Amino acid sequence: MSSLVTVILLLTLLFVLTVGAYLWMVKKYYWWGRGTPPPTGEEKRRLREEELRMRREQIEWAKQHPRETRKESFLDNTKR
Repeated sequence: MSSLVTVILLLTLLFVLTVGAYLWMVKKYYWWGRGTPPPTGEEKRRLREEELRMRREQIEWAKQHPRETRKESFLDNTKR
């Protein structure tokens, strides 16, 4: 009987730890960052300028490094 009680206690402890870890992760990754106020006008402008700068860099890189397509022959799998 003692081993049955030990198994039940270990399973209960494992269940409590698992639920606690799950709740901690949910709270940390879904609720902790949401309490910040929205950005102000100046912060919005700075974030928008940063986004546009990064998009410009992506477009310039894409122009300098065009995609290489495959050849039309089915058996030739090399790029052009």
